[in-house]
Amino acid sequence: MKTLPIAIALILFAATSPIYAQSVSAPVNASNYEEPPTLSAKEILNPAFLAGDGFSVKDEVPTSTGRNRYLIVSEYGEFEADGNIMLERRIKEVAAIRKLKETSRTDQYKKALLAAASSPLVVAKDVVTNPVGTITGIPKGLFKFVGRARQSVKERSHGRERSQYEDSNAANLIGFSKAKRAVAIQLGVDPYSSNETLQRELNGIAWATFAGKMTFSVATLPIGGAAGLALTSAGVTNTLNKALIDQAPAELRLRNLNGMLAMGCDRATANRFNTNTAFSPSVQTAIVMNLETLKGVANRAAFVDLAGSEATDEGDALFFLGTSRMLAELHARKPLARLQQVGRLPVALGRDGRAVVALQWDYAAWTDNAANFIGLLKASDFGKKPSGLMIAISGDASPLAQQKLKEANIELNPRIVPGPLK
Repeated sequence: MKTLPIAIALILFAATSPIYAQSVSAPVNASNYEEPPTLSAKEILNPAFLAGDGFSVKDEVPTSTGRNRYLIVSEYGEFEADGNIMLERRIKEVAAIRKLKETSRTDQYKKALLAAASSPLVVAKDVVTNPVGTITGIPKGLFKFVGRARQSVKERSHGRERSQYEDSNAANLIGFSKAKRAVAIQLGVDPYSSNETLQRELNGIAWATFAGKMTFSVATLPIGGAAGLALTSAGVTNTLNKALIDQAPAELRLRNLNGMLAMGCDRATANRFNTNTAFSPSVQTAIVMNLETLKGVANRAAFVDLAGSEATDEGDALFFLGTSRMLAELHARKPLARLQQVGRLPVALGRDGRAVVALQWDYAAWTDNAANFIGLLKASDFGKKPSGLMIAISGDASPLAQQKLKEANIELNPRIVPGPLK
């Protein structure tokens, strides 16, 4: 079985799990291990993320492999959230679904549907709201509404697989997807979300704005504000949102390719990241933008290489997203000099000579894998740095994990990006 390099990063505080198994040297102190606990949502979450209009979060929150596992119960169904980042996204999406459903009951929406029914675009409704995946699905008479095909046709001719998060090429070419992206960004949600319920509601309202010329607006944003706040470091949100509205997925990939080449990635590494369909176009673009904020940091290609090679699902993609955002936040506080690797784990070197391990980690327990990793890290060249070692995590650590890291003379910096936590 192939050993996943991302697993080496995840064993920092992981429980024993087949997908994250990794053979390492025996722990330095093989005593007092703990099992990852089940936490209480009432104790750890900001009240706004615990319950609200039409939703509540189950109190039991199992933890494993660094992620808090939530169950959201809503009037639109139950949604699982694999980690703090996904919880933020899903709660915003519940609020967005509620707003979209309210809009679909208005007279304005009904009038827009009547207008759409008499539009020449009506023949394309099934094509754009039920994606077909190829540009051949566009009725020939609609090509007068189509701008230039741009990069999407080229990508299709090269056989690139479209990710699960994207609309059909037909929807992009006639402009429906741009209307849909604008609605999503107004609502503060990711237009490429994997939430099927949200996507159905977005399609309905976007069709009314696109073919029926309805104006869609929201008086207030859902919890957490605009979509970029959960994706990028401070100062990048507006840039990301504008890119998501204005640029189709193929154009985003071209933008990201140029960005990665400019930061020193070779083309093979950049292409591998760009063609990895575990990443949605929005998450992929946010990662590149986060890395672009690391001005003057050498070897950012090391991070791109890991992300492109090892992400296999949405959970992995969000891990790399959160970690890239943490690196950007840390760099803003105290400049980093270089990204390197211990094995296949990215480690940042600060300009002050300190080695920094930054991870999107919701809760850190002291497991045998944690002890193994600390032994590996201490034995590496980074462990011998006179300026010391620092481990930064997005969330919290157990009292035992805090104690063990202190005994190992490793500084723990928790809650770099606390997200929905109190």
